[in-house]
Amino acid sequence: MTRTLEVFRKEELDEVFSHPPIREVAFEIRFAPRLRVNAELWRLQDELVEEYPNVGTEQILFQPGGPMLNVSVFQNPAAGRVIKVSQENFVVAFTRYTRFEDFKEEVIAKAEQFCKTYDVTNVTRVGLRYVNNIVLPAADETAVLLRFVRPLIDLERVDIDSVEQFLTEVRMRYKNHLATIRGVLLAQLEDGRRIYVLDIDCHNHVPEVAGHIPHLLDAYHDTSQRFFLDHVSDEFKNVMRGKR
Repeated sequence: MTRTLEVFRKEELDEVFSHPPIREVAFEIRFAPRLRVNAELWRLQDELVEEYPNVGTEQILFQPGGPMLNVSVFQNPAAGRVIKVSQENFVVAFTRYTRFEDFKEEVIAKAEQFCKTYDVTNVTRVGLRYVNNIVLPAADETAVLLRFVRPLIDLERVDIDSVEQFLTEVRMRYKNHLATIRGVLLAQLEDGRRIYVLDIDCHNHVPEVAGHIPHLLDAYHDTSQRFFLDHVSDEFKNVMRGKR
């Protein structure tokens, strides 16, 4: 049976939950390699030092089989915020999420600042990713999962209470961009609780001008929100409202 996303009213989309399950939200832009980023990293540090005082480095792999890329990391642990930058990408991430408007304000301000500092006028990829940890109460039956979420898997074809873990991943085109939806049921914790990870990643590999970042951020957030609300139950929405 074919099922499409529910149609949500404006008040449903505008609701701000007091207890969101977001573990991390991250916005990324990628661009043609700009060697001056590493050579003039001090410029970015001077702009961020007051808000992001902790500085470190890490290495990431953009593509399987590709080279490791050095990334500079600027952190504000108290605020749960981090900025990561390399000669090919720029990321703003929050681990303490309040509402989209706060995140959007920081993304736009820091992305515009970065693009101006390093003369980045075009981007090759833009992405917004929400990683949610939905905690399920301790129970002997895996079926408790269905009280809170609607996974992208037909659990009517298996004995759900025999399922210990599973992983689903769907990549689709939604409107004019891509959306990757991952659902992961993790192994039981020591206290009997379970965690269902809902990972929603909206992105595109179509070249864009840097000035379009605010519009793309709004569009990707709208998609992420619709997939999230469609994925969780009314009971879990009450949990997010602090009513349970």
